[in-house]
Amino acid sequence: MSYCLNPNCLSPQNPDDAEFCQHCKSRLLINQRYRPLEPIGRGGFARTFKAIDDYKPSKPYCVIKQFHGKGFDNAEKSKELFHREAVLQEKLGKHPHIPELFAHFTQDDYLYLVQEFIDGRNLNQELKEKGTFSEAKIRQLLENLLPVLHFVHSNQVIHRDIKPENIIRHSVDNRLYLVDFGIAKLATEPILAKTGTVIGSEGYTAPEQHEGKPRFTSDLYSLGATCYHLLTWADPSRLLYSWVDWQKELVLSSR
Repeated sequence: MSYCLNPNCLSPQNPDDAEFCQHCKSRLLINQRYRPLEPIGRGGFARTFKAIDDYKPSKPYCVIKQFHGKGFDNAEKSKELFHREAVLQEKLGKHPHIPELFAHFTQDDYLYLVQEFIDGRNLNQELKEKGTFSEAKIRQLLENLLPVLHFVHSNQVIHRDIKPENIIRHSVDNRLYLVDFGIAKLATEPILAKTGTVIGSEGYTAPEQHEGKPRFTSDLYSLGATCYHLLTWADPSRLLYSWVDWQKELVLSSR
């Protein structure tokens, strides 16, 4: 199946080899080589799609990220954020546990990133399928991800959205990948202009990040909240409340 990326298309599914959408007549190949197959995610700034690279004989999978930039008051701010993410992804994608950037471009007035596809399940899906993590499994998670965070921070980047959905376990070798640097920021940059969109995810965002002052330790807070949720299945937003009875919370969540 080929999937039309026109957000206004009412019938986006098309035959495998179609060049143009049968409904809205939009081009289906992106940058004349990437064929979208199906949507796999949607966030505040973008939609993501599983795709194949038609240019290569093996037609490997990849991920297309279509950036719409809603919430910004002008197109220039959208382009600035898009270019910023592309630069960060190219730089950080050199790490073996972060998806590699393949391309970024504009087509039909939309901005696109194409990056490596990680075949696996995110940790939220794993939690739902297999239940809460053991202490040993959490320790293994930290041993895998702390070096990745060290690499990210050593490049002066704060991820700002670490949560179970943004950690993917590869289905073949079980390696963990940190994904979605869409709202990452350079620690040396001034705070971005207010966009009306919450930066981060409820329950996983450190208090200082809520105030618009993220630090490297904000990512460690988010990783800790992630481990707490995976270990207990309890709502990590309760971490901010001093009146929570942690012993009782752990007992209740393990039932």
